[in-house]
Amino acid sequence: RFEMPPKRSAADKSKTSDQNSVPLISASALQHNLGVLEYARTCQSAAAGMAAGVLGLTSIPGFLFYFSVVLIQALFWESKSSFDWPSYFLDRTASVSHSLVSGLFTYILFWVFLYGMVHVY
Repeated sequence: RFEMPPKRSAADKSKTSDQNSVPLISASALQHNLGVLEYARTCQSAAAGMAAGVLGLTSIPGFLFYFSVVLIQALFWESKSSFDWPSYFLDRTASVSHSLVSGLFTYILFWVFLYGMVHVY
């Protein structure tokens, strides 16, 4: 689940207005949100890899399948955050770019394994 940063009191708001409106960010909530995003990306990559392997996708269609699933998951995260990313992350591209490469490695692992199990043996 996503965590909202702690609510700011009137005293906190006056502190930020004195400092040129710099928003206060909870580092622990931000770290938790990135952890949730990474866990979801890993699970999504494993499931997509299994699906691609069972479907028998090879080469470019297999990679296009992965990137389309990543974009669909990013849309789900957008809707879950009610399109208010600054409340949850520092960068709006986190839903697409965070752990993209490690997710790709997980995807390839499951993709090749299940492709071999279903279509080769």
